[in-house]
Parts: sequence; structure tokens; C-alpha cells
Amino acid sequence: MVPARLPVAPRPFRDELLSSWVARVAARYGSEPLELMVYQAGQGGRDADARQVDDVAPDMGPLRLWAKACRIDPERLRRRSLASRYPDRPRDWLLNEAVPVCLACFDADAVAGRDAYLRGHWRLAERVVCPAHRTMLLDRCPACRGGLRLSFRMLNGLLRPFCRKCDAVLTGGGGETEHPLKADFAVGVLELQREISEVVRGDSGRFDRLEYAIRTLWAPLDRDGAARPVLALWYDEPGWNCPYEARAAVGRPAPLQHLSVRWRALTLVILHDLFGADLVPGPVLPEAALVLFRRAAPLPWLTDGRDLRNGKGKRVIDAGAERVHRLSKRPVHRLNGNFLDERGDFGRIHP
Repeated sequence: MVPARLPVAPRPFRDELLSSWVARVAARYGSEPLELMVYQAGQGGRDADARQVDDVAPDMGPLRLWAKACRIDPERLRRRSLASRYPDRPRDWLLNEAVPVCLACFDADAVAGRDAYLRGHWRLAERVVCPAHRTMLLDRCPACRGGLRLSFRMLNGLLRPFCRKCDAVLTGGGGETEHPLKADFAVGVLELQREISEVVRGDSGRFDRLEYAIRTLWAPLDRDGAARPVLALWYDEPGWNCPYEARAAVGRPAPLQHLSVRWRALTLVILHDLFGADLVPGPVLPEAALVLFRRAAPLPWLTDGRDLRNGKGKRVIDAGAERVHRLSKRPVHRLNGNFLDERGDFGRIHP
């Protein structure tokens, strides 16, 4: 038996995710990617290769099956992986779960007469605004408000994105005007997003300080296992607890990977409030940052000097930043994590 060759297979777009292209190929045959992968692997007598294609660093076994079935050079497909497109970007700064989308980009695909597809840069951890349309990316269905899981289906001769849960077509609403406040917020966050991208691509020392600040903001407050991250102190509401959708990020070494679009956007806004246009801690920390960071529980990756960017070497942190790791010695209530003399008063601390 030989691997199946598909009679018709769309070509990948230059900025398309591999998983998006595979999904479009399968949709042309009314199938899901894994179902078509099982069929191809079975035809080749290698059921073990029936695995999903990874966007970041794909296994070349399944990729070669797709390449042969679709008559494409496998090396051309490999170059579309995120590891090849962004060779210097740390893996922690590539989303590995659901892909947020821009509905305006999907509408532009329909206007251009091409299939809808997922863009590779939507998986960048700092990407929360579409730079082409200046609108916030979405990770929830606008119709059913559930976590976004899309599928491609034929509509008027083109593959269009649909919500798997409610079967609604994902569209921007036919040109409806976005609320001015939302539009202004998206434009403001877009500038922060561009600055963060420059930091990620630039000097390693500045990047290390950025990672340090983000991990500290999402570290538990006051003690290990506390219900609130340190950024609870940034809010006006006393006794604020971390919402369920963001709890997976608290205490993680790469919190942005576990946050929704709006929480990643808010993280950028807080960095701007604390550190100004530079968005990263400098030699002298502002008073607001000192208050926040002193209340962070001491976590291993904040203090052990490991370089999480390449897994080796020693992270260099300024002497001023080292001091903010120290946990206050005042007693902490065993149930709520608040200092005994504060009664949960966590007012907004920055101007």
C-alpha cells in the first residue's frame, strides 16, 4: 500500500499556520484533520504517524505524509512552522492552546475571494490586537460567548470559519461600527504590543527584565498558594480574587501562555502604568512596583537564576530588582493571605 494522494488540495498561504492549512485541506473533503490523517497514515501502513500537526515544531513524519498527499515539498511546509519563522523567539512566547482570531481578517478573506485561514502571528504571546485592522483579537465566540473553537466549512464556494459550539459563522458583522472606547483601547494597546515585540526580539538583558516583571505580577500574593496574584494590588476592589479564567496563569513561569486575550492586554497596560513607555523595570524601580513586588511570594524561577530563555546559564538581575524578592516578615492570616493588620484593603496604588 502507498500513501494516498488527494486529487485536490489548497496551497498554504504565506502567513498561514500549518494547522490552519491542514484543516482547510480536510474541510475540502468534509473531514476533520485527524480523520484525514488517520486515513493517510493507514494507506501508508503507518498508523503511528496519525498525529496532529504541531504549529511550532512539527514532527516531520506526519508532515511528509501531508506533503506527499498534497504534492508539496515537505521542506516548504517545515519553513512555515513557527520555529522556522521565529528562530530567535523563546517558545514561552508562542501560544500553544487556542488561537485568537481577527474577524475583520476573515471578512477581508471573503472580499478577496479566498478561503479564510489562521495567521501565524496570531500565536505570538504578546499579540492581542490585529495590526492590520486595529481591533482586538477574539478568543470567544461573539454569538455564544463560549471559548472559541472553530472549524472550516464551505459557504458560497469558499471555506469560512464557524464556531464548533453554536455553528455561527465568524464574521465582523458586515461593517458594523465598533464602539469608540473599544477602538481607542485597541489603538493604545497596539502601541504597547509593538514595544513588547521589540523587547522580545531585542537585547537579552531587557527581555529578561520584561519576563521577570510579568512573572512577578502573576506570582501568588504574600504566600505560596494564595488565591490572588500580585497584580490584585493594582485593582480598586478590596479583597479581589483572581477570576477563574486567569487562575491557570498564577504562579506559572510563562503566564502569558495561559491567559485570555483581555488578560494579556491588561498585563501590557499594567506594565505601562508601572514602568512607563519602556515597559520593563529599570535600575531604580518606581514606588508602585516596589509595593507590588515586595508582596510577591518567593517563587523558584524568580530567585534561582535559571535562564528560561535557553535553559542554561545564569539570569542577571539588577541589585535593585533582587531586593523586591524579599517577602515581608509581618504575620499573614492563614485563610485569606492578607496581613493581619490590613483587613484586606487592597486599594489602587498607582497614580
